[in-house]
Amino acid sequence: MCAGQFCWLATQTMTKRRPKAYLRPLRRQSGLTQRELAFLIGAKAGTTISRIERLKQAPSLERAHALALIFGIRAVEVFPGFFSEIHEALRARTNELYEELQGNPSKTTKVKLDFLEDVLARLDEQHDASGV
Repeated sequence: MCAGQFCWLATQTMTKRRPKAYLRPLRRQSGLTQRELAFLIGAKAGTTISRIERLKQAPSLERAHALALIFGIRAVEVFPGFFSEIHEALRARTNELYEELQGNPSKTTKVKLDFLEDVLARLDEQHDASGV
């Protein structure tokens, strides 16, 4: 059983198809208007929040972090879809670079390959732990 103001989020993140963002329900539960939330994160107008809520604009790192702090949850919980896309793209590029470096016997390449194996292992571990 979960506790706290945003208990519903825990059950939402257990489903396979998660929305890209939970910003609108979080904002509405808090009672804040788009303009008020925009003010809190340092945006000039509520249209910024509207665009992020409608998935017309990805939040900047600064704004994603500010929103996570405001709602008391991790940014990945506010924007699971965006983080999932980042995770998948990073994994694909890491695999691509790993394959490109295969067959080069230099010591430098061995260090890179070992590092990329660690990156892939961390990505798999984070995926298993968070479902991102």
